[in-house]
Formats: sequence, structure tokens, C-alpha cells
Amino acid sequence: MKNLILHICLLGVLCGQIQAATVEAEGRAPGDMKTAREQALADALREAVRVGTGVDVLSSTGVSDFTLDYDRILSSAFGHVKSYKVISSGLGKDQIYTVKVKAEVEKGAPDAKNPLALRQIVLLKGSPRVSIAVQEQIDGAPAPTKYAQGIMEQTARDLQFNLVDVGTASGQESRMAARDAILGNDKNSKLRNAGISQKSDFLIEGNIVARYVGRQTFYGSLPQHVFSVGGELRAIRPETGEVVAVAALPGTENVESDLDSKEMAARDVIQKVLSSAGGQKGGTPPLFNKILARWVTETDLGAMKRLEFTGISSDDFQKIQTDFTDTEKISAVWPREFDSQGISVLDVETRLDNMGLGQEITKATGGRMKLDRSTENLLAFNADGSKSVPDSATGNAQGDAKPEEKKSSWWKVW
Repeated sequence: MKNLILHICLLGVLCGQIQAATVEAEGRAPGDMKTAREQALADALREAVRVGTGVDVLSSTGVSDFTLDYDRILSSAFGHVKSYKVISSGLGKDQIYTVKVKAEVEKGAPDAKNPLALRQIVLLKGSPRVSIAVQEQIDGAPAPTKYAQGIMEQTARDLQFNLVDVGTASGQESRMAARDAILGNDKNSKLRNAGISQKSDFLIEGNIVARYVGRQTFYGSLPQHVFSVGGELRAIRPETGEVVAVAALPGTENVESDLDSKEMAARDVIQKVLSSAGGQKGGTPPLFNKILARWVTETDLGAMKRLEFTGISSDDFQKIQTDFTDTEKISAVWPREFDSQGISVLDVETRLDNMGLGQEITKATGGRMKLDRSTENLLAFNADGSKSVPDSATGNAQGDAKPEEKKSSWWKVW
């Protein structure tokens, strides 16, 4: 019996049926790049696939610029990677961000544009909350239309994203605000009406304009409806306003559809243009790739949190960076902006929760900076005696932060 099992195993190896391999690999990216973490993780998984299977997903996907298309490399690598664990990650003194992984990989021929690869990522890593707000204007179609909105939402559902309708969520919050007002809790009511609470992790917004050209015949074919289409889509972190990705639709001429109905033809050409936004023809709109690349990175390497300080001194700003460099659960620190008379900004990669991070700030500044407000990825701190929440939101008077020095331009927004 043992010989039979051994024979079957050997036959599987010889026939190429058992091809999984466990390897260690390293990925690197310049730390001054805004997407350094995502690029380094994509590079590490690409290298793991190359070492374990001999497949170079960089060449197999036809990517010519890794810096721009790291998300396609990441999604293609997931077609080979069965599981992996991050061994170490962080920003080195040479300002190179490095990720080391141990991965189980196997051969295959996944397509980076295949929605199944993206769906696999969602199943393995969970889904961020995504809301979509796309406006459109289509000449020659009954107004108003929401073809692009519907297409993007259907794609998100097909990929098993956690799709959030912000309008419905806002309506529910308005009803809760009205309830608070009736019960006499005016502060909660004002906070709810101010729209401060975070409803989604990523917002896809944009505008699409399409002009109907008419019916034309191409190379002897039956007459087709023809449109010209242009516009732009953006994926945004609502908490911080960070633009995660942009997909331009640069005035594509002569987009045709052979559907009989002009209205359905309009929807058809919108879907064609959306699927090729950013230069990737076919498959899913590439904004979803970028969102998943960010989400996977934050899941595996620790959250990227933005710290905002009102009225901080240059000494305290520098002290926080120095202390964080030696803090075990903080892997990287990026100074974004310093302004002693306004808001100074640090981005950090950390495995600390918000309470633990707030305690580290209090310790580094000797209690001079206090945590005022926090969401999942944004923490706002004030110099003792100042507030960052506006009067209109709370109904309370607020003190102004007293600047300790003139405005400095040592750091600028990245």
C-alpha cells in the first residue's frame, strides 16, 4: 500500500500535477515613492513566483512600467501564490522599503485581467468598504442616465467587494441625528449632521461625457451606433483626501456598438471604455486593482495611518519621528508637511491600534499633544488648549493653537 501511494505521488510529480513549492523572496522599492509599500510587496511576490515556478509575471502580463502597473503584477502573482506570510518589512536607513515573504507557489497561467484573480484576493484578504459616485452626461440618450454607476457597482459586486451606498448610509445617519435632537442630545445631533463619521474606506468618483456620432458602417458590416467618450475616474481615501489612483478616459473617438437600441448601445460603449481605462483593455476597470493592492498591503504590512497635529513645535515634530524609528510596532515614518501655525502631517506604518499610537504621541511630546479625534486611518492631535473640531460641528467655543515659532517649510506635502 505504501509503495502504491509513493508511486502515485511520484507519478503526480512527473506529470506536473504536484508543482507547489515553498520559497522565501524579497522585494524592494524606493521609500520616497508614495506607493513604495505596494510596489515592494508586489516585487516580493513576483520574485517568489519566479523562484518557485520559473514564471516571470512581469513579462507574462506585458507590463512595461512596473512603477505604474505594480497592481497588475500583484494580482497576477496571486494567481500563482496559494498562501504567504510576511517575514519582515520596513523602511531602511537607505530610504529603501523592503519586504521579505515566505510563500507557497505553484505553476499556472493566470491572466492579470481575469476577475477571478481579483476575487481570489478578496476571498483571502477580505474586502474594504467601497462607495461609488460616478456622474455622466450622454448626448443622444434619455437623461438622466446612470450607466457608468451601474456598471461599476456590478463589477464591485462581481468581485465580492463590500459595496456601500453612501446616500442610504447618510439618510440613516440623518434619521439618527433627528432622533438625538428629539431626545435632547444636541451635540450628537450636530456631529451626525456634520457628516464626520466615515462610511467607506475607498470612494470611486468621476465624470464621463459621451457624444453620439451616429450610425456608421465599418468594412462592410451592418450599421453600428458610434459614440465619442471621455472623462476621468479617481479612487480616493475619504478620510484623508488621498488620491489612490486615477484612470483617465482621454476622449476616445469612434467607439461603436452593434446593439440595435441606441440607449443600450450607449451603455455598451461606456462599459467598453471603462474596462480599458488606464490602458488595460478588457477585464475589470483597473481602479479596482489599485484599491486591492492598497488593501492587501495594509492587511499584510500593517495599517498606514495619517497623523495630523495642530500647533506642534518643530522640536516635538522631530522628536516624534526619532522616537518612532525605535518603536517596535512602527515600521516606517514619512514626514509629509510641517506648519507650526497650521496642520503638520506624518504618515506612519504601524501595527499599533489608535489608542496605543495616541499614547506614543503623548509620551514623545511630554503630554503637549493630545488626541482630539480618530477614525480608522486618521488621528488628529492638538497642542494643549486647542481644538480641531469646528464650532459648527460641536456648538462649543474653541481655543486657537498658539504657534511656538514662525511657519517652516522643512517638509512639504508629498
